[in-house]
Amino acid sequence: MEHLAQAYSALGSPERLRIVGYLLAQRNPHCGEIAQALGMTGSAFSYHLRVLEEAGLVVRRRDGRRHCLALTPFARGLLPPAVRRTLTEEGTQWKGKSSGK
Repeated sequence: MEHLAQAYSALGSPERLRIVGYLLAQRNPHCGEIAQALGMTGSAFSYHLRVLEEAGLVVRRRDGRRHCLALTPFARGLLPPAVRRTLTEEGTQWKGKSSGK
């Protein structure tokens, strides 16, 4: 129960929900790309990412000098299909904003 409470608490922030939406809409984006697309400072993004990681919702892997992010299977299973669709649509609106498209 504690793990579920932590996970749902982590999702209780609009900023973190935007990050989750971006991760649903994009494939293995890197941290800087997400922060830029969502208009977040590096420190704000780092804080929200840490909360998501500690809750077991996001994993980070290195790709050269970049840190790429992905949702965990736990996170995907936690979100009902209707919520995933809504978050994916939200994440799609940010697509291309990091590259100026």
